[in-house]
Amino acid sequence: MTSNSAPIFEIVRLIDLQPTGETGFCMLVGPLAKLHLIQELQEELSIQIEGSLAVIDVKGETVLSLVEQLRTKSEAVILMYGFDSWNDGVFASLDINRSMLENGSFLVFSLDLRTAGRFLDNAPNIRSFLGANIFTVAPDPSAMSANEIADRLAQLRNYYKLSDAEIIHQAANRSLAPDPHFIEWLVLLERSDLAR
Repeated sequence: MTSNSAPIFEIVRLIDLQPTGETGFCMLVGPLAKLHLIQELQEELSIQIEGSLAVIDVKGETVLSLVEQLRTKSEAVILMYGFDSWNDGVFASLDINRSMLENGSFLVFSLDLRTAGRFLDNAPNIRSFLGANIFTVAPDPSAMSANEIADRLAQLRNYYKLSDAEIIHQAANRSLAPDPHFIEWLVLLERSDLAR
């Protein structure tokens, strides 16, 4: 199995290219922190395409119950995880019923490496739907690490001789100058809601 490494924003670009109303397919492979992935995917969807996200834990689900859930969803993207509980026969059954997956949403299968191998071995037709859309999620190269954020905040505090609390207070009172550095400061503090 070959997978490409891509940050979430590139995967959302792929989703955006899918014609409206046509079901798209993608597989994310790797040991993923589900809550972090879900949050990052939702944020990127809202930024790039104003799309909504549904999440389905398939653990303990049958193929028919999964298909029924897919039919009731109207979100632009549906992320499914929990496939490690499925046996090879369930993957084969999903493959036989692949046409029932067509619901007009972009379907994202999230699996660990071992489960992805079993899925692809037992669902060759779905594998053909996936094509080259098998990815390992990579960190966003433009994102700052926690250390980089801490360093930049220290630089801003030292240069302006202000504390984080003072910046937040001034922003909340609308007395903060509209300087790009202050906007950056608020964003780094995860208080972009105060940026004006």
